[in-house]
Amino acid sequence: MNLRTIALAGAVGLVLADSSIVVLALPEIFREFDTTISGVSWVLIIFNLVLAILAVPAAHLARRFGPGRSAALGLAVFAGGSLVCGLATGLGPLLTGRAVQAAGGAVAVVAALELMVSTFGDNRKAIATWVGAGAIGAAVGPGLGGLLTELVSWQSIFLVQVPVAIIAGVPLKDIVIQETREWRVPDPVQAIDGNKPHLPANLALALVSASIAATLFLIVLMLIEGWLLTPIEAALVVTVLPVAALIGSRIGHGIESERIRAASGAILLAGGLAALGLLPRSEVWLVIPPQILAGIGLSLVLSALTEAALHGRSFAAVHGGWTISARHLGVVVGLLILTPIFTNQLDQQRDAALDAGTAIVLDSPIDPSEKIELGGRLADEVESQGERVPDLSPAFDPLPTDPVERDQYEQILSGIEEQLRDAATRAFSLSFLISALFGLLALIPIGLTRRLDL
Repeated sequence: MNLRTIALAGAVGLVLADSSIVVLALPEIFREFDTTISGVSWVLIIFNLVLAILAVPAAHLARRFGPGRSAALGLAVFAGGSLVCGLATGLGPLLTGRAVQAAGGAVAVVAALELMVSTFGDNRKAIATWVGAGAIGAAVGPGLGGLLTELVSWQSIFLVQVPVAIIAGVPLKDIVIQETREWRVPDPVQAIDGNKPHLPANLALALVSASIAATLFLIVLMLIEGWLLTPIEAALVVTVLPVAALIGSRIGHGIESERIRAASGAILLAGGLAALGLLPRSEVWLVIPPQILAGIGLSLVLSALTEAALHGRSFAAVHGGWTISARHLGVVVGLLILTPIFTNQLDQQRDAALDAGTAIVLDSPIDPSEKIELGGRLADEVESQGERVPDLSPAFDPLPTDPVERDQYEQILSGIEEQLRDAATRAFSLSFLISALFGLLALIPIGLTRRLDL
């Protein structure tokens, strides 16, 4: 693999990582900009929406002006959008930067596929490299974003991408010069079956991607906002998903039938999400097995469906654009459907948990006057923290110095926190189950044809 191919794979991984890299930073952005969960979800939605809308037009742009020039331009625009995001002081500028990132990213990703095909001279190898680079980027994104958020800041996620995008474009210099001198717009070709998008595969990709919204967005919100883990702790937990996806890719190499691989992956993904929806309590270790199932399933189904949509079809960039459009439109639909559901469930479950917490305070052995004072401090904390699951530990500071009283207060805090964590777990349950349904619905278009690659 030469330097240009590595740069192209890196560009694809960078752009598709950006659809998920910011997930673990969302709670921090949510608090810093004093917005709502629905509002902060648009940091994900706007990127995926613009990418979905522009992917196919970007592919035609790459055919008209040359994939090398298009990829270089796309990376430059992506770098500019990343800089805007990193310097944003409010939600509006951040969303603007995300839209610019997606516009540049759409051009870079589809142009990279066309360049890979010409570099390898082998459609199958080029597609496998393109799909693999995107899968690795999307899987590694959340963990990397969590580490940067915890160790530096959420802004660093975007600022780091500026030099990375520029470096990825440097090896394209020669091909840009060559295209500038020699490029001619390809003659239009009559529409034939090979030029039409593979509708069953792309529809299945959209449904599977709708469930991905849960795999990443909901797990992170549950861990950080519900269970009060730090970004770096949550990053360690969700790292299980990309590791499982890598295992899934190895398993997938041994399954020749794209149809069987896609169906098996959809079932495993749905099973993992359903297990998350049926968690009995808020224990971190309980989310590990479902993530393993979901990660393996995700790798199998995405690779099979993308390969089915691209193999043997002319104009790789255009069909790559259709797969990108389908995948990211699915993410948008999933987020738009699920966000109001779990937000409403979170409000209901939080109120029920706080009522249970009030009962814990009233039943405690501390002095009645101290109960009233503690209740007031707890109410202030709940009000000040808005719609998130509140961290009530500040209401207990400072703890009494007397060992007996201190133990009583610690038991009250522990009991309330357990109620809140369990409430958060229940609040996400319905959304995980709906996401599992999306995965199962993908089996319908997968089974629409006798062979998926027809």
